[in-house]
Amino acid sequence: MPKFTRRAGLQASAALATIGLSAPWRAVAQSAAPASRPASNAASNAALSAASNAASSVGSSAAVSPSRDAPQHDGPDGALLAERLKYEGVALAALRIRDGATTFSAASARGPVPDQQALFELGSITKTFTALLLADAVTRGLIKLDDPVETALPDRLKLRDSQGAPLRWVDLATQRSGLPRLPSNLAVRPELTDPYATYDWPQMAAFLSGWKADKPRDTAYEYSNLGFGLLGQALGFLQQRDYPALLRERVLVPLGISDQIFLSPPAGRRFLDGHDKSGKPVDHWTFRPAMAGAGALLGSTRGLARYAQAAMGQFDHPLKEAFALCLRRHGARDIPGAGIGLAWNSAALPGRIAFNHDGATFGFSTSLWLDPSKGNASAVLANAGVGVVDLALHLLEPTIPPSDMSLTRQAEVTLSPEQLTPLTGVYLLSPSMKITVHADGNRLFARATGQQAFELFATSPLTFFAKVTPMEIVFEPGERAAPALTVRQAGRSTRAAREPDATAGPASPTR
Repeated sequence: MPKFTRRAGLQASAALATIGLSAPWRAVAQSAAPASRPASNAASNAALSAASNAASSVGSSAAVSPSRDAPQHDGPDGALLAERLKYEGVALAALRIRDGATTFSAASARGPVPDQQALFELGSITKTFTALLLADAVTRGLIKLDDPVETALPDRLKLRDSQGAPLRWVDLATQRSGLPRLPSNLAVRPELTDPYATYDWPQMAAFLSGWKADKPRDTAYEYSNLGFGLLGQALGFLQQRDYPALLRERVLVPLGISDQIFLSPPAGRRFLDGHDKSGKPVDHWTFRPAMAGAGALLGSTRGLARYAQAAMGQFDHPLKEAFALCLRRHGARDIPGAGIGLAWNSAALPGRIAFNHDGATFGFSTSLWLDPSKGNASAVLANAGVGVVDLALHLLEPTIPPSDMSLTRQAEVTLSPEQLTPLTGVYLLSPSMKITVHADGNRLFARATGQQAFELFATSPLTFFAKVTPMEIVFEPGERAAPALTVRQAGRSTRAAREPDATAGPASPTR
């Protein structure tokens, strides 16, 4: 049977939600968070109503309510964070910049409430810092975005696409290089507690020397930790500094955050322990310089608040031009209408564009949002492998509700294989996003394009929920097969029609 992990839940949330970014059918707003949208017409509402009223089947279990003691909390948004901790997580910290004021909040279900100085692993938010280093090099005239990266690499190492064209700096920074997510000689598995600890330039160079691209550069968005590790390493070669020294010299010190953002924890500073989704402690991650640019940074909410203010030009510093270059659209994402700057993803909010990057390590989850047109920003940091994107987006745009965690704790009913078979198939959410539904006996699984499978649990013959992420899937009744399904998250709904004559493949086990 498939094995399910917290990473599958995070991926499922993101995969099923990011289809909404900049989509033409946007009703209010979309997010890269667990989200869907309000039912937009009578037909959709009727389908949901019909599914909800379908007759229940054999077998049931009681709904599960939050069982934790009330978490402690501080700050204006502390109660919101504490409510989430009733369901999952260990500690949360948040920042919110609105109307020129910066506020900090935190909550803890175990141990002291984190303060503004407490350190969390930032994960892939690090990529925005690496992109800023690139923009700084460009604005100083050291390189151009369209220059080949290989000119900065030692030993005449070539870095070419499938057509023989050299990969450019902009290809790495927009996740459009064609490089894989990770190099094949780096193993990242749950049983490896510190997977990046020994991976450095010799290993990376060995992989790149034998790598053969399978597509032309700048033809497809493909998220690559390798690409950003290489970007930081190559910028170090270019300026004859390793990544830690370069980052401190060109970014952390000029922005006044060298006492809040780190590559390793300083002595005497509170660095929170990480935890998996169930709350079990896990080891901290460490990075060698070659992959540091992909996810090595540690930081506090105070440090991220100043970083966000710097990105939006709210105080004087020497990197304003570089930040402007980062927040300019340089490519397209894998979502229709969505763009990417240098690392930063763009997201459509009502009447404006926001920017976002998230991060996840085995023991931490983070989300940072910028709304430059209004001068607002938000971030939420967790010291556990739980979703926080919806919380951060809600703090940025209060009209977008956070996920309803009670959806993961509903009463279950057991359905027969004969009841599940008509629901299996492939459903189209967008031109680039499909949901494949597969039955295994009396169990049902869903898999979004490019993501891992997750199990669905029935509350009626047509209504299902996920335990790995707050989400419901409602199938429409049909004579022989369900003609469509609706994904319901955070108060919004997205309909996906069945592909004609599509049959589902087996659910992929998570890793």
